[in-house]
Amino acid sequence: MLARETMTRRVYVAPPELSLADGWAILERHRIRHLPVVSAGVLLGIVSDRDLLLRATPDGRGGLRFDDAHLAEAMTPAPITCSPSTSVSEIARVLTERKIDAVPVVDDLERMVGLVTSTDLMLLLIGREEARDPIPFRFELVETQLAA
Repeated sequence: MLARETMTRRVYVAPPELSLADGWAILERHRIRHLPVVSAGVLLGIVSDRDLLLRATPDGRGGLRFDDAHLAEAMTPAPITCSPSTSVSEIARVLTERKIDAVPVVDDLERMVGLVTSTDLMLLLIGREEARDPIPFRFELVETQLAA
């Protein structure tokens, strides 16, 4: 029997008192879209790039300016989580139904142990034989307009 390959993911976390500007810098530096907010190892919330963009203003030089707020003020508190034993299909179902792109992985004491993103799930598909088949959907295009 072949050993199951385990993928290691580096998960960056930040304290709630970190400034929005510093949170944005971390997202940009590490090319990530989600930043779990953690205190003493316990998950408090999560901030996405969209959360921060909603609080940003253009700085006139192609960058962004943030007010003096902290991540605690922009985070989604008590996000949907999963345990390390949650199945991949269950995580995919939650992401799809809730229209979210990341689920923090926590242990029984609510300590942060990981993060599963939609990108992680897509990477799982890349190596699968069935992922080489043509797209299994029938598409229907619907033209829409706003009523005047």
